[in-house]
Amino acid sequence: KATVSVLNWPRGGSSSAAVQGLGMPTPLRVAGFGHPLLDISTHVDVQYIQKYNVAAGATMLATPDQMGVYEEICQRPDVEYVPGGATMNAIRVCRWLVGEGGGCSFVGALGKDEYGKTLESVLQQNGVDPLFEYNAETPTGTCACLIVGKERSLIANLGAALKFSMGHFNSPQVQKVINDTGIFYAAGFFLNTDAKMDAPLSLARHCAEENKIFSMNLSAPYLCHIFKDGWREVMPYIDFLFGNKNDALAYAEAQGWEETGDHLGVAYKLVKEEKANKKRGRVVIITHGSDPTVVATDDGIMEFETPTLNPDSIVDLNGAGDAFVGGFLSQLSQGKSLSQCIRAGQYSAQVIIRHHGCSFPDKHDFTPGV
Repeated sequence: KATVSVLNWPRGGSSSAAVQGLGMPTPLRVAGFGHPLLDISTHVDVQYIQKYNVAAGATMLATPDQMGVYEEICQRPDVEYVPGGATMNAIRVCRWLVGEGGGCSFVGALGKDEYGKTLESVLQQNGVDPLFEYNAETPTGTCACLIVGKERSLIANLGAALKFSMGHFNSPQVQKVINDTGIFYAAGFFLNTDAKMDAPLSLARHCAEENKIFSMNLSAPYLCHIFKDGWREVMPYIDFLFGNKNDALAYAEAQGWEETGDHLGVAYKLVKEEKANKKRGRVVIITHGSDPTVVATDDGIMEFETPTLNPDSIVDLNGAGDAFVGGFLSQLSQGKSLSQCIRAGQYSAQVIIRHHGCSFPDKHDFTPGV
């Protein structure tokens, strides 16, 4: 299970094999496709999450019995409104870390309301180019972030985020971004829109045909089960696959694999799944809190120790996985080594968990390497 170097992606050197051959200047543009959500965050006790039948640390779609949570938490004195949505979080962090030299875009769907205006404004303030489809009948999506101690439970009401259409995907402004971009990222939630599998598969096939980088995130155990067929369709096109240990194990269970208790085995099996673009092997990155980050490639598996962090400095864990992806992509876009990408991901995650939600200071103190 352990321990070989990634021969086709050297730890040293100024560029990775992953971005060579794209014919684009670095840093490559990064574009995210996903659900824009406004996080409504509050601290609660265990009894409160039990009342709404959600487990600590869980991510789920709101059921009819849970819809009352949004109005209820908006009345709480400590309520905070923080831009959210997994892909949008990652793209904001990527732009923050890559700095003025890099270009980032986000594509999704909003309602024509104040929440939508807030999300669009934050993206612009963060230097991310927004390309939104607007829906007058459906409100902007929201996510109830229920924080117990430092753990968070997420209940998403996707709203207008579900209304993403192929009409918007094929619009001239979105197609221009697609043509100009070298790295694409979508959380697993993007499998769930009105465009169904047409949008992710169209994007994935474009990347394979043009030798661009297509990355996704398993995102949540329930997505691995509900969209198990969709994952099988899109997996051949994925160059970089992210997820946490629970996501990886859920994927194996949903696909009927034998490795349902071994996340290292699952990671390596995911690497070996069919690949459409033969010019680039698949890289699978699995995180699990403060445990080592697992990276699987065609050459085997490596583990990267997570830097020690004082537990007293942790505010909440909301957005940690998204921030990891954003940090990773910020260095991938510049052709940095695998170890540098992992280091940036771990750094970004540790910044985010020391703030409320996916928020960060104006300036970072990450030290670039090779």
